[in-house]
Amino acid sequence: MSVITLGGMSGGGARILGPLVAEKLGADYVDRIFLSQVAKELGATVEALHQREERPPTRSERWFRVIQRILERSSVTGAGGDPYFGPGVAAFLTEEYEDIPQPTITRGHELEDDEYIEAIHNTMRDMAEEGNVVFVGRGGHVILNDMPNVLRVGVVAHTEDRVSNLMGRENLDHDTALSLIESRDQARAYYFRKFFELEDPDRPDLYHLTLNTSEVSLDYAADLVIEALGALEEGKITGAINS
Repeated sequence: MSVITLGGMSGGGARILGPLVAEKLGADYVDRIFLSQVAKELGATVEALHQREERPPTRSERWFRVIQRILERSSVTGAGGDPYFGPGVAAFLTEEYEDIPQPTITRGHELEDDEYIEAIHNTMRDMAEEGNVVFVGRGGHVILNDMPNVLRVGVVAHTEDRVSNLMGRENLDHDTALSLIESRDQARAYYFRKFFELEDPDRPDLYHLTLNTSEVSLDYAADLVIEALGALEEGKITGAINS
């Protein structure tokens, strides 16, 4: 049951590496953009799912079910928002760190921190238990670190390469991309301190291995991740962090 988490700062290459790894494995690729797109189609699909119970769900329909559980859990914990992932647990999964609504983290009367983290943890565990999935971001390397079948990979790059990646991906000029990277780094650091009590979310000991996409080609990096996954399955790599 292939489960891989790729973590690292914005522009480090995880969003490029993730789809490559997923394609080589024939696995699902999940990041915040994927989750947002699925959520926007959820309303029309729920009815279709109810009408098709007589046959096994397709991969897309299986993910619709996962998203539906996310929304239901958000509602139960008091973190629900609009149907397209407004404020709450779902926002953590689908927004850039700097765009997550402040009420999610500042209004103690709306949701206690431990409830928030429990909901996020359970949501990602639901996805991991589905298996055959590659996660990018969302703190998966911390949230799923007690699951022995999850390979945790850090992805880093030199600052200028991160800037170049962001310029190409989001059609930005150099200075805007650099400024955005700085703000995303700060926002990401804040959330890991707030919700995971981690000063350094990219500590090497939080990952099985870390790849520098400035020094290693993406195609070779994908091969290294798949090789490491095989080593995990063979017991050559320890699967879970003892807590």
